[in-house]
Amino acid sequence: AHFVGPDAGYPLARCLDGTPALYYLSSGYDSGKDKYLIFHQGGGFCDSDADCLERADTYLGSTSSDDPANNAYAQYAHENGLWRDAAQNPLMHNWNHVFVRYCDGAYYSGDRLEPRMIDGKEVFFRGKYITEAIFKDLAPKLASATDVVLSGCSAGAIRIYAHLDSLRAMVPSAAKVVGLADLGFFMDVELFTPKKKFVATGHNGTALLSPKCLRDYPAEPHKCYVGSVVSAYLDTPLFAFQSRFDTDQREGEMDEACRNSEACVSNYAASLTNKTEEHLAGKHGYFLDSCERHCFFSNERPVGDASGLTPLQAFASWYDGGAAVYGQAAVPSCKQCCHGTSTSNRLLSADVLI
Repeated sequence: AHFVGPDAGYPLARCLDGTPALYYLSSGYDSGKDKYLIFHQGGGFCDSDADCLERADTYLGSTSSDDPANNAYAQYAHENGLWRDAAQNPLMHNWNHVFVRYCDGAYYSGDRLEPRMIDGKEVFFRGKYITEAIFKDLAPKLASATDVVLSGCSAGAIRIYAHLDSLRAMVPSAAKVVGLADLGFFMDVELFTPKKKFVATGHNGTALLSPKCLRDYPAEPHKCYVGSVVSAYLDTPLFAFQSRFDTDQREGEMDEACRNSEACVSNYAASLTNKTEEHLAGKHGYFLDSCERHCFFSNERPVGDASGLTPLQAFASWYDGGAAVYGQAAVPSCKQCCHGTSTSNRLLSADVLI
């Protein structure tokens, strides 16, 4: 465990409860010794003072339960599909893997120097300072880096979409840098986007957002946390691993009536597909499937994907100059269609659903 808090020379890098931020490192080897995968943990966010106070007493607001003597990287790698096997992860299996713990409740973005007193307790909104401390702590290693992939899942992926260009500026210019977002391409809908206002205002979390996006949304900076919005402004190349039927997005962006309506869910999937194609074609890339899932770099192949590649294999191909678009033709969410175990007749051509 690499703690980056007051005792390590980073006085501002604190989790919600004031404990130090931290990351875990698994060293690379052979051809990967100067290459880095920096993966950001996900886990929602807090959208009010009361919510952040409650979160401060949990694993996602504190590092008090992390053992300084224990490198828990293997546990987190297993939970997120950060494979060390060359067949499953052909590009990054032997790279240095950095796992960044999520404990600020605001996509690593809070920019308040003074803690807030909430019901008599200090709560720290310091995600930006956590970000700066971690990259400063890694700087001696990154100085010789040739390749850096900035990645994350769920809230960690939202962080990648929102902050990718700012993070790229923290890495030496000589390195090749791309983003890899596992889910997080949320849509700009009324049930989701307004909830980000507290991140922008309560946490004061705008410093790392895309300046180009902020210029277009000066009165609504929280929109620049929404993947389907901010992706249009990214300069740094990004590869998205995204489901049309992500379980978390269905919960967070649809009301109950829509979730229970195949037509409504299909319309959402069609809109997501269109935005993905609009913003991520070209210099970016994506692997778009129709699986009911949330997070985890699966080593299985969706039925119907002509490339025959898993997501991380497709990413490796794109990274080395291969095709930019991979994945599955549009299907109604179908568990058997997502794991290479069935040739279900529910597979449709891309223009049937969308």
